[in-house]
Parts: sequence; C-alpha cells; structure tokens
Amino acid sequence: MKCRQQFQLLLGLSFTWTLAISDLEFNVQFVEQVLSNVNDSVDPCEDFHSYACGNWSDNYKDTQNYLDMPGYMDYKYNTQLLRVLQMQHQQGDIYDLLWSYYVSCRDLKDPALNEFLHLLEPQLQLEWPIFKSNHSDVWRNETQFDWLATLAKLRSYGLNGVFIKQDVNVRRENGSHYVIMLMPQSADERPLIEQNILDLYVAFGVDELLAKNLTAKLMQFEWQLGNLTRHMELQLMNNLVEWTLPELQQRLPQIDWSHYLLNLLEQPPDALQLLQVSSLNESYLQQLQLIVKQSSNETICYYLMFKLLYALTEELPVGSVKETRSIPCLLQLRGHMPLAMHFLYETHYYGSRRERTDAALQRLQQKLSLELERLLQQNHLQLNAEEQAYVLDELRSLRLKIGNLPPRLSMQQVLEYYKDLQLQDNDFYGNKLQLLKFYQRREQQLLANRPTWDYYQQDAFVARSSSPVKIFQNAVLLPHGYLQLPLYDARLSELLQHAQLGFILAHELQHAFDLFHIVYDARGNYNMTGLAVLQHFANFTSCYTSVHNAQQLLLSESMADIVGLRLAFASYFDHAESVERPHDRYTQQQLFFINSVQFLCANMQQIRADSITEDVEHGMHNERVNRNWPHHEHFAKAFNCTVGQAMYQPHSCRLW
Repeated sequence: MKCRQQFQLLLGLSFTWTLAISDLEFNVQFVEQVLSNVNDSVDPCEDFHSYACGNWSDNYKDTQNYLDMPGYMDYKYNTQLLRVLQMQHQQGDIYDLLWSYYVSCRDLKDPALNEFLHLLEPQLQLEWPIFKSNHSDVWRNETQFDWLATLAKLRSYGLNGVFIKQDVNVRRENGSHYVIMLMPQSADERPLIEQNILDLYVAFGVDELLAKNLTAKLMQFEWQLGNLTRHMELQLMNNLVEWTLPELQQRLPQIDWSHYLLNLLEQPPDALQLLQVSSLNESYLQQLQLIVKQSSNETICYYLMFKLLYALTEELPVGSVKETRSIPCLLQLRGHMPLAMHFLYETHYYGSRRERTDAALQRLQQKLSLELERLLQQNHLQLNAEEQAYVLDELRSLRLKIGNLPPRLSMQQVLEYYKDLQLQDNDFYGNKLQLLKFYQRREQQLLANRPTWDYYQQDAFVARSSSPVKIFQNAVLLPHGYLQLPLYDARLSELLQHAQLGFILAHELQHAFDLFHIVYDARGNYNMTGLAVLQHFANFTSCYTSVHNAQQLLLSESMADIVGLRLAFASYFDHAESVERPHDRYTQQQLFFINSVQFLCANMQQIRADSITEDVEHGMHNERVNRNWPHHEHFAKAFNCTVGQAMYQPHSCRLW
C-alpha cells in the first residue's frame, strides 16, 4: 500500500522521482493508473474516446488549472518551475533576473494599458494624442507625424500585421539563410470593435460626444483598410520574390524602405540584404497611401495606438489578486525567457535523469524511423527512385532534440545571453517592453546568418507550450514538460513507451512529410521533387475526405495521427523480441490503443460547458480520436468492432 501511495503522488504533483520498487511493479501500477481512466460502461466500438478516457475527469479534478492531459502536463511543469523559483530566488545569477520579472507581474496592482503608452513616448519621440491636455486642441504632432517610422519602431513591441506584416524567414532555396519578409496586412487582421474603442476613449477622459466623433473616423479608416485587404486577398497573390533593398525601392517606390528598415533594425540597412516579398505589390501600396493621405495624422496615430493596445492586452497578467497570478506570471516567463526556464528545469529536474531518458528516447525514435523506412521500401505510394531517395534523405537526417537547450549549457552562458536585460521587481511595464524588444532583437540577429548554438528561438506562444513539435530545421523538438509521468518514464515497458510517447513522436515525425512540409527537403530548401511526392498523396486525401469533411489543416494533422499510430504500433508488435506479460482483462493490443489516447484525455463535459472553441488544426479531442483511430486496421480487430458500429472503418485510409 505504501508503494502504491508513493506512485500516486508521483503521477500527481510530487517532485520525487525515484521509487524503491522494481521496474515490473512500476509498470503494473502505471497500467492500473491508465486503466483507472477507462469507463467500461461505454462500448469502445461506439465511442473510443469516452471509453478510454471516460473516467479521466474523476482522477484529474482541478478544472481551474487544466481541462485535458496536455493542460495537466503544463500545469505540473509550471508548478515545478515555480517551486524552483521560490526556493532559489535568493541565489543570485539568473534566478535574480527571473524573480524580478515574476514579482513585478505577480504583485502588479490595477493593470493599466496607458502605462505602456507613457513609457513608449520617449522612444517614439511623440505625444500620443490621447494624452492631450485639451482634446479639442490640435495635436502637437499633427504636422510632423512619421507614421512609417512609428510603425517600424512599434514592431519591436509586438505590433505586426498593421499596414505591413514583417517577419524573419528563411529563403525558399536556402533554408539555412535568413531574410526579412514583407507582406501586406492580412484580411484576417483582428478588427477594432466600435463599442470597445468608444469605451476606451471615454475611459481615457475624452468627452463622450468627441469620443463618438473620433471613433467614427477610426472605424471609417478601418473599413477602408478592410476593403483593401479583402480585395487584395481575392486576387490570390501567392508570388514570393527576393530583392535587394535597391531593387525593392525601385519596384515598390510607394514606401521609403530604407527609412522603414532603419527604424525597424535601429541601424542603417545593408543594401545587399535580401528581402523576401510575398503578395505585396504596387496596387496595394498605392491604395494604402491613398487611404493614409485622406486621413489626418491624428487618426492614423490613434489607429496604431489602439492596434498596439489590442496586442498588449494579451500581455497583462491574468487574475485580480497575486494569489491567482502565480502560474499565469510563470507562464509569461516561459514565453519571454524560455532559455533560462529550460536551464532551470534541466538543472533541478531533468539533468539527473537525462542520460538514461535520452538513450531510451533516441532508441524509440530510431525504431519509428526504421519502421517508416520499411514502409517506404514497400512503396505503397509507387514513388520512383528519385522520390524515394528524397524522402529517405530527409528521414535519415531528421533528428530528435530533447529539451530546447544547447548541450552542457553553463550559468555563465545563460547570463551572457540575457546580459542586456535590466529587470526590476517593481516595474512590470518596463520589464514587459524590455522583453518584447529583446525577442525581436534576437530574431533580427538571425539575419547575420552566422553559425548559432544548438537552440531554437520560438515565439512566446509556442515557447509556453510543453507539446512536442516538428520544427523547420528538420528536427522534432521534445520539450521537458512531457518527459515525466503520467506520460513518460524510461522505466516503462516497450509496449507502454511505444503506445503513448512513441505515438506522439511518430505523429511529429510524419509532419516532416505532411501536406505543408513535404515540399521542403532535408536542408529546408524548397524542392520540386517534394512537389512530385505530394502528388502521390492524392489517394490518401481522397480516401479521407470522402469519409470526413476535413480542411487542409485538419487533414495534415489527421494524416499525422493515422501514420503515427501505424508507426508506433508496427515498430513494437512487428518486432517485439518477447511477448510482455498479458493483463488479466486486456490484450496487449487493447492496452496499446487505450494508452495511445491517454494524452488526449479531457474533461469534455467542462470543455463544452465553457464553450471552448474547437482546435481548427486537430479538432476536439474526442472527435479526433474517434475519427482517426479506426483507420488503423488492427483497431477493429482488437476490440471486435463490426460493420455498422461507429468505430468500424470498412475502408481505412493509408498513406505510406
């Protein structure tokens, strides 16, 4: 009983790792924990998700902090990091910097967006019109407002996609070379809400009658921009060209690009710097200039200001009191300072088990890769020799990156990385602006195209997630967060490892060859052979869409599910050296399928009650499982599903 209690703590939020039990007993208890999520009253052939995960919400009840297994894994990981910060913050070094931001976020009273605006005025060299002492007066910057420079400078603080969208991207023909990418404003740009803008004007102290007038001007400006972006989108401009700065200026003279880049990069742009231009043409820029010229500088500045405030709203801490802000502020740290947070987890949790865990994970990844190679040799897609070689080259060069950290990273290296930050525990707004700008400067450093250490910079949204992801550099990035119970432990049996994390890794492996990535080769270069391989996917897409109404995003994810499940299953059952001890109620194949969906278990009742919107890429957890798992030919056999039952798929769709 004592061992069982310790194991339950380990599956929960205990920070203990080593248990004084045998590997056999460890696996027995793990299976018991998995099976405790099963709802036997549900027919697995009618609703497999409700069967395999039906009791999950009875075992994971903290709906304030998570609603599904990925959410639980994130919550557990966040809690571990928070404990480190609380225990180590007086140790100096990187702990001091992290603690300063955390405290400034946690203890912030009455969050106010206008504080950001005040701090930005000196850097923008302007007075926001909202801060005029008399709102009926002419704005002091009306005759000298440089909207292009302001737009470029605000890019450092998270404003993007207004008038012009600017990112750092890789070249199409050279995936190791970074360039500046320029695009028009998207038709999907988050719109201003009229009542929301009116309320903000009034909150800033503007007379209601004047506020209505200013709001009307702003909404007219937005309407004109919306018409322009929708019109341009209908033209389906998908051209992608690369020009030097002089070439860009010659071809698109409506914008002073040197001036824009000078303010964006805070240094004179290199005339030889390549610029990638996508769907941006003279017609768009001419009409944009016309809209701008027809509007007052004050209206343009208000437009940029409110767009900035919309973006910065997402940066304020969630929760009204500091007791409810611990995890949200910790999450902000994960997004803004991921390298430091990875370093903390590696130092205090993962480092002690890295050698054994890494070895087990690399073996698992190798088995999955070899299984896909075996399928390629069967050549179900009827690829020619060149096409097969193309896929094999990418497969054999695909690497598994465990934890997004350079090897043997030292504290001194971490401090050097963050040396330009001066964070204070009583200056949340200043800290936030520093960190937003820090990210943009780090991204712009990629333009130097110098060799970098083994670390992948991700935007804050992605960095806050513990989910594995296939990244463009032909690697599967496996963050620390999933490398613990109840998802993974190196002591788990081969069956259990293949069923859950093996499936997750195989899913990401397939993303190297999905509808979007297949056209990029092992070096990240756009390749016509990949385009030829893509044509062979037609039978799969036709098969799948004939059964399910799937858009392209959902189709790629479903493809990864179906292929991933096949790889994980075959790499174990087709090569198992010995049959593991059978469970008294479930066959090995049944255990495999039950365990394979545990990371998709969720409190579906609460999710529906909260009206949480569907994940457009994956679909709802239950729908995803019930839609894709029947496409494995052994699923119906394992659970004795028959024709007419929901989980019976008479014509399973196969890719490789």
